[in-house]
Amino acid sequence: MTTKKYADFIYKQTKGVYNIMIEQMFSDYVLYKDGKRIGVLYDNKLLLVSTENLNKLFPNAVQEKSFDWGYYKLIYIEDTEDKELLEKAIRTTYDDLYFQKDFVIDISYLFKVNKNYSDTIEKIYDLHITFLRFCYDKGLLKINPIDKQGRILHMRFLNNDLTENGTKIFNELHHKWLIYTDKNDGNTSERIGNVKMLEKYYSAIIDKIDIQK
Repeated sequence: MTTKKYADFIYKQTKGVYNIMIEQMFSDYVLYKDGKRIGVLYDNKLLLVSTENLNKLFPNAVQEKSFDWGYYKLIYIEDTEDKELLEKAIRTTYDDLYFQKDFVIDISYLFKVNKNYSDTIEKIYDLHITFLRFCYDKGLLKINPIDKQGRILHMRFLNNDLTENGTKIFNELHHKWLIYTDKNDGNTSERIGNVKMLEKYYSAIIDKIDIQK
């Protein structure tokens, strides 16, 4: 059994992590980040799913034997007073389990949604040619998704397809680009090829998060 007092303490220690949630399950609690399970609070102990990088953070952590969570192995995080280390442990567990496999964009889904609008599909395709080429040139994508004929080779992109800088920039840049190009007027063709606007958005994001261009 885990007390609410202990659950509240762990939440307080980890609330600096984006989208963290602790949900009661019978007499104990499940720990979630972005809606995905990363650990449990069991008998007033914090147990996180054992991953390669988490074990590097806690090389002496003990594997928990008394809690069965299917094929997951759990380790006991004894030091819960160090808030910074605890938040790092949460992020590390999530990243190892889920982050690299998370979808960033799925262009084919946009085609599916607009399947009855051929002009819109053509526009979506063309604006993504501009966007993906720009992202590769800026070192945000690991592999060039555009072939020599200017055709898109890959429609679905995971975090694993992004470089380190790409994981920090790609999603926000894509969102801004979609908003900018979401207009149908006499300037549509010019807009979807406007690399200068992409450069402007890119520079603003770079300055905000303070990384090297």
